[in-house]
Order: sequence, then structure tokens, then C-alpha cells
Amino acid sequence: MTAALDRLVARIPHASWFAALGEALQPAEQADLAAYIHGLGLPACAIALVADWAEAGRVASDPAWDHGWWDAEERLRAELMARADAAHGARTVMDRLSTVAQAAHDATIGPAAMAAARSGIADQALVRAAAGAATQSCYQSGLALLAGMTDPGHAFHAKLQLFLGGRWPLGIVRGSAYMF
Repeated sequence: MTAALDRLVARIPHASWFAALGEALQPAEQADLAAYIHGLGLPACAIALVADWAEAGRVASDPAWDHGWWDAEERLRAELMARADAAHGARTVMDRLSTVAQAAHDATIGPAAMAAARSGIADQALVRAAAGAATQSCYQSGLALLAGMTDPGHAFHAKLQLFLGGRWPLGIVRGSAYMF
């Protein structure tokens, strides 16, 4: 699985980070979002498309976010971490995931800032939130790979596919999956 992780790290700098924000969802993106939600064991929910950075900021800071969604991601992360640690050793897993996270941070912060600036947004906290969410998604997908989960329909791979295609899945709030 380390070869798959190396391919992920090599792909990160070449993705279309934040390039499709606010655009209509394509069928493949809808399928990736559905795979992500289903892979977390959550029921299907409506998709709410976010139109701009200001709305994304409101959604990202909405206190009514779905705790079940967060808990499902955390359960999956913990399960994958246990599998990866058993397969590779905790030190190796942390070293490899640190490489993924650093590559993702380096590749996403600039595009997030540029996309926000093009929309007249200077909110650096929101820019960092967007880049942080993308970095977390790379980390989660890398963890899945280290745990031996290579199916592209795996929840964390499907989520990352949305980011790689220029989207920002904001999460589930008030029963809807918000996508920017």
C-alpha cells in the first residue's frame, strides 16, 4: 500500500484545488458524495450547493452541524488507524501520514487563498479552514490506503476525489450535505 500512498502524494500538487467552487455538481461528483455519505454508514441526504465563500463560511461555522456525521468519520478514522498500525507499525504510519499532510498543506493553501481573493474574500481564517479540510481529506485517504482500503468508493477516497476535482465538501448541516 505504500506505492499507492506514494502515488497519492505525487498527485496532490497537481490537483485542481478549489477550482470548481460554486459550479453545478456533475453526476460523477454526486456519485462521489453519495459514496462518501454511504461509506460513513449515514442515510442518504439532500445536497445543498453553496454559491460563494461567504455562504461557505456561514455553513462551516453553523453550530447545527450533524454530530453523527462527525462521529462516523472519527469511528472510521480510528478503525483505519488500528488496521494501519497493525500492518505497518505506528511510527511508520505517522511518518507516512505526516508526509501526506505536509504535501497537502503546501499544495492547498495557495489555491485556497487565490480562489477566495478572486471572489473578493480576504478572510484568512476561512482560507485556512478550506486548506485544512483539504489537508485532512488527503490524510484520511492516505490512512485508508495504509489500512489496505484501495476501493475508490471507500468513503475517504470518495471525499478526497471531490477535493481533487476542485470542490470543498463542507459537511452535513441540518440534514443536508453542503458542497461548495
